[in-house]
Amino acid sequence: MKNSLYYFFVICCFLPGVLTAQENAPSMNFSIYGGAALPQGDFSGTTGDKAGYAKTGFCAMVEGAKSLNESVNWVSSISLALNSMDETTIENQMSGPSVSAGSYITTWAMTGVGFETVASPTVKIYGVAQLGLLLSSFPDVTISYGGVSVTQTTKMGTAFAFGFGAGVLINRFNIGLRYYTGEPEYEESASYGGISSTVKVKLPATILQLMVGFSL
Repeated sequence: MKNSLYYFFVICCFLPGVLTAQENAPSMNFSIYGGAALPQGDFSGTTGDKAGYAKTGFCAMVEGAKSLNESVNWVSSISLALNSMDETTIENQMSGPSVSAGSYITTWAMTGVGFETVASPTVKIYGVAQLGLLLSSFPDVTISYGGVSVTQTTKMGTAFAFGFGAGVLINRFNIGLRYYTGEPEYEESASYGGISSTVKVKLPATILQLMVGFSL
C-alpha cells in the first residue's frame, strides 16, 4: 500500500508537466543535481527521545519545471539522500556495548511553485516552495556486548513533507539549496532469547541539501 501511494504521488507530481510539455515543449525544463545532505534539528540530534544521530551525507535530485508565465514555474522533483548514523556517539553514551548501524535513505517526492527573476542576461535567481511525500528507510542497528548481539530492524516510514529552496542559475549551471522536513512513523522490531518486541514511533527527518547541477 505504501509503495502504491508513493508511485501514485510521483505520477501526480509529473503528469501536469508531461501533458503540457506535449503542447509547448520548450517551456518544460529539467535539471539534475548532486551534493551534500546536512541533517537538521532532531534528525542530527544526539540527545532526547527523538534524536536521530544522522551524520552529513550525500544527495542527488532530478527536477522538472514548467513555465506558467515569465516569472512563475510549476516545479516537481524527486531527491534521494543518504545519511549514516553516528555509531561512535551512541557507543560513548552507552559506555560498553559496540554499535553497528546502517544509513538513513530518504526519498522526497515534491511538487510546488517556483519564482524566478532575471539578474542579468546570463543569471537568474529563483525560489521554490513545495509539498510532497517522504519515504524514509531507518537504519538497522546491532548492539553487541559480551558476545551477545541484538539487532533492531525497522520498516520503511512514510509522511507528508514540505520544504522550500533557493538558488542561482548561471547559463545552465545551477547552484541551489533545498530544505525538506517530515515526520514518518516507523515500526521497529527486536528479539532476544525468544522474546520479541515491536513498537511504532514517529521520528522527524529534516535535511538541508546543498547542491550543484546542470539544466538540460
